Amino acid sequence: MSLTEWAALGVLCEGRAHGWAVSAALLPDGEIGRVWSSSRPLTYRAISVLRDQGHAVAVGSEASRGGPNRRLLQLTPKGRRAFRSWRSRPVGHVRELRSELMLKLLFHNRVGADSTALLERQRELLVTQERALGLRLHALEGFDRVLHLWRLSNIRAAVRFVQDLGGLEAHGAALYRPIGHVRSAWTTLAGMPLQPGADESGTAELHVDDGYTEALDDLDGFSHVWVLSHLHRVGGWEPHVLPFLDTRSRGTLATRSPRHPNPIGLSLTRIVSIAAPIVRVAGIDLLDGTPILDLKPYVPLFDAVPDASPGWFAGRAELIDTIRSDDRFGRGGGLESQAQ
Repeated sequence: MSLTEWAALGVLCEGRAHGWAVSAALLPDGEIGRVWSSSRPLTYRAISVLRDQGHAVAVGSEASRGGPNRRLLQLTPKGRRAFRSWRSRPVGHVRELRSELMLKLLFHNRVGADSTALLERQRELLVTQERALGLRLHALEGFDRVLHLWRLSNIRAAVRFVQDLGGLEAHGAALYRPIGHVRSAWTTLAGMPLQPGADESGTAELHVDDGYTEALDDLDGFSHVWVLSHLHRVGGWEPHVLPFLDTRSRGTLATRSPRHPNPIGLSLTRIVSIAAPIVRVAGIDLLDGTPILDLKPYVPLFDAVPDASPGWFAGRAELIDTIRSDDRFGRGGGLESQAQ
């Protein structure tokens, strides 16, 4: 059915109503019209379709002000089942989020229904689409590549919106804002060090934004700092990746690959000097311009575990100074941030 028909069905799902009231709700300044609007003639036509399909029936009339009685409409069990099924289904295309998904969320909100399940299904669908688009990008050239990247950027924004809203509905959301950015010698992925300790380019800078500079007080008493960053050019994620330090595919969560479900970078670097708002560090494995999410001081008693097991990195971590990044996580997957 059309969105006008679904919208009219949703209004009737909330109780008996006459066509004039339904059409008023769908006008541009109506409660439903702010998300999906329709003219009165189109809404009346939609109501006629609902009756023909057995989704609604006339159940009497109601007096009007100075005019003929208005026919009251009521949802049938068939119509109620159809609407609830539609309301719980994710939309298939990003272009439908502003209209159809917002309309479904509005009707969830109007009756106090929990939209968490809908948002999770929508997120799963969008992430699948994002992954497919990211993996196809490397095979395209010219304007096809530009157009494909535009689509990929739109779907990434949609994923963020649905994730943020789903988190807000479920447990207060996980919303983070950068506190600064990295200034480094690395502008492309190829040739970048795999870890900060392997960076021989000299010093890099962590620029902290206004509003956070006072939080740098007392950091100069530490020798090293953890840099948590947002790998803003990662193109989706995969459950298995081929790490730089191995010749076989590994589970993503058992690697230091940037292609994780959440593109968060974790870099340990040595502090050279602090002159707010800039922290100068020796060695970094982040591209120039990478957003910084947080800085945390390195505390040996907390962060160094002498008897820790290195897992599959055993015998391979020692190669960190001899291996450089290549383009395996490059634009083929949309990545131009960290390579660990």
